[in-house]
Amino acid sequence: MRRHQCPPDPVARVRRSERGLTLIELLIGAALGVLMLAAAAAVLLAAGRMQRNQQLLSDANEEARTALRHVARAMSSAGAGGGVFSFMDATGARQQRPAVLFTNGAVALHEPTMPQKPDSLTLLRYAADRRSVLVGALTPHVLSVAPDGRQPTTPGVQRDVFLNGESALVTNFQRAMLVTFTRKTLNGALRSVDLDVGANDPTALQDSQIPIEPGATVFPVQVIRYRVVYVPPAGTAAERADLVMETLDPRTLAPLQQTVLARNVEDFQVQWAYDRNDDGVADGSGANAYTDEGPTGPVLDPGLSFARVSLSARTSNTLVNDKGAFVTNEDTPFERGIDLDSAGTRPPSSGYRRRVLSTVVLLKNLVAPRI
Repeated sequence: MRRHQCPPDPVARVRRSERGLTLIELLIGAALGVLMLAAAAAVLLAAGRMQRNQQLLSDANEEARTALRHVARAMSSAGAGGGVFSFMDATGARQQRPAVLFTNGAVALHEPTMPQKPDSLTLLRYAADRRSVLVGALTPHVLSVAPDGRQPTTPGVQRDVFLNGESALVTNFQRAMLVTFTRKTLNGALRSVDLDVGANDPTALQDSQIPIEPGATVFPVQVIRYRVVYVPPAGTAAERADLVMETLDPRTLAPLQQTVLARNVEDFQVQWAYDRNDDGVADGSGANAYTDEGPTGPVLDPGLSFARVSLSARTSNTLVNDKGAFVTNEDTPFERGIDLDSAGTRPPSSGYRRRVLSTVVLLKNLVAPRI
C-alpha cells in the first residue's frame, strides 16, 4: 500500500489538536481585547460627560424659565398705566407709589467674572381671588372688611380673607390706599373682619375730593421686589448670582423674607415699550420699540404698555469634554461692552454655558383700580 493511501493516524490527529495557541496568538488576542475595552471605556466616558453637560444645561434652562414665568405673572397682575396708591411710611408721613417701581442697573455687580449690576423691580402682588369689600367707614385704628362670602367647603375659601404678611389695598376705582395691619379678628356681631392698623390712619390717606367709602373693593396684597444677589465663592463652590424675590414691609420697604427663585442667574433685565397711539402694539419696531427707561417715579406714563423681561443664566458648573473644561466664547447681550475688567479687556472664558431667556408682559389696563 502506498504511503498516500494509508489511513490517517488517529493518535497524531489528537496530538495536533492538543497543541493550543502560540505566544504570538495570545499577545494578539490580548491586544485586541485591550483595544476593545479602551474603546468601550471611551464611549462610556463620553456618554457620561454628555449626560452631565445635558443635565447642567437642562437644569439651568428649566430653573431660569420657572423664575421668568413667576416674574411675568406678578408683573401682569400688577400692571401699569393707572393711578398711584397712598400709604403711610415708618415716620407716619403720607407717601405715594405706583404699582410698579423700577431701578436700572448701571455698574458692575462683581468684577471681573460677573456681568452688569442687574435691574431691580418692585411691585404689588395681588390676591385678586380673595378680594373683599369695605363694610364700615374709615377710622384711625380699625379697618372693617367683609369675610369671604362663599361656603366654607369651597376650595380656597379664607374666612378672614387675609394671610400672614399681606396688607390691604382699598380702592374705589379712582383712588387707592395701602394699609398695613398688626392683627386681624373675626367680628361675629358685625359679620366683618376687623384689621387692627395700629399707628396707620386710613383717614389721613384719603383724597378729600374723591373719598373712599363703604363698598370700596379691598385686595390682599404683598409688596415684593425682584433682584439679583451676588454670592461669593466658598470653599470649592464657585461664585454665583441668585435671582431672589423679597417680601417687603410697605412702611419701610425693608425685606421681611427672601426666596431664591433661580441660582446662577447672572443678570435680570427689564425693558419697557409704549403704545401711545393705542393700536395694541408697541410703538417703533424691533429693538427700537423697547427702552431701559421705565417707571422710576411715583407717576406712571399712561402709555406704558409692555415689559420685556430677560434672564441671563449659566450652568451651575463648567461643561467638560475629553480635554477638560470647555472654553466657551458666548457673550450674552448683557456682557457685550459691559462686562470689562479694570484694564478694559474682557475676562477669559469660564467654561460655563450661558443662556438668555426673555418674555414680553402686557401691562396696560391691569392696575389695581381696574381689576
